[in-house]
Amino acid sequence: MILPRSMLLLAACLFCFLLLLGSGLSHAAEPTKNEYVLGVFPFLPSANLEGIFAPIAAELSKALGKPVRLRLTSSYDSFVQALQDQTFDIVHIHPFDYVQFGRQKGYHPLVARSEDLFALFSVKNGSPIAKLSDLKGKRLGTPPATGAVTYLALDAVHKAGLTPGKDLAVRNFPNHLACLQQLQIGSIDSCATSSGTSKTFESQFGLPLKRIGHSISIPHTLFAAHKRIPATDREIIKKTLLTSSLAQVDPHLRQLFIETGSASTGSYFKAVSDRDYESARRILKRLGTH
Repeated sequence: MILPRSMLLLAACLFCFLLLLGSGLSHAAEPTKNEYVLGVFPFLPSANLEGIFAPIAAELSKALGKPVRLRLTSSYDSFVQALQDQTFDIVHIHPFDYVQFGRQKGYHPLVARSEDLFALFSVKNGSPIAKLSDLKGKRLGTPPATGAVTYLALDAVHKAGLTPGKDLAVRNFPNHLACLQQLQIGSIDSCATSSGTSKTFESQFGLPLKRIGHSISIPHTLFAAHKRIPATDREIIKKTLLTSSLAQVDPHLRQLFIETGSASTGSYFKAVSDRDYESARRILKRLGTH
């Protein structure tokens, strides 16, 4: 009786081992994807994002020899959900989302925009507001609550000695342009946006703005690739972006996306790694969100 029981136990253990081994091999043998999906966080209206990133996707497709399909999401929440579901193979993401969501889901930084990112505070031309501390009792507009510029703006407001919700009211808008439009309407007293957005707004609408301050600067929004992309393809993506002139992007949209002055360095993008985003981690810690 002892021998049959021993053999039965051995057979059961062997069966379980083979099941686990087969599962591991199936993951290891995951076939190379025939196309890659590029996701973009919704920092501008969809039409603008399409005009900027569809040409970039086409440029990457040519370099990789396989389709790169642009996928835009209807909202920030749906973007974050797709990011957490690891739907995107390549993603253009802001620093704070990378730190909070991207890194832990297997996305590795490749390149960031050449210029640094900071929140620029603007008021209407002729406003008596002259500095950040003058915002006490006023209404500050920002992009969405989870936007990179919003985190930077709140950090700057705290450093100016003001507590949002107590010393000033903060209103979030769908994107940077919507915030500046509300500033002109008069529903807010100041707006925090990226530098490029405010410059483009002035040139396109002929409405000069007065700057009253800015936040600290951190490395800009970045392109990251999921770890499932082979290292050779990740390197192709990185090199393609580092040498891209963004020639197929409409000049007005290119200016909205990235400072034209950065082209003087020879590239619109620079190589980055995870350690470049320690400053974003420190800001989240100061704000109590990380």
